[in-house]
Amino acid sequence: MRAARYEDIDITDVSQEFVATAQAWFTAFAERENELRPLLGAEYDDRQKGRRELIQGTQEGLLQRLLVSATAPKG
Repeated sequence: MRAARYEDIDITDVSQEFVATAQAWFTAFAERENELRPLLGAEYDDRQKGRRELIQGTQEGLLQRLLVSATAPKG
């Protein structure tokens, strides 16, 4: 971002908040599996697998979620 002349760059690690959200999605889907599986079919398993992988990867430090803000260059 600096190379693109952005200023006031602020980077916040929101990885732990992401894990909490992903875990809530996983849990909510699991609690409603009987309703969702008929609607989603095999996609239900794919979504849950993806959520498990995101949670695990983030907890292990392999993935990171960052919130980035900056001021665009003038001119």
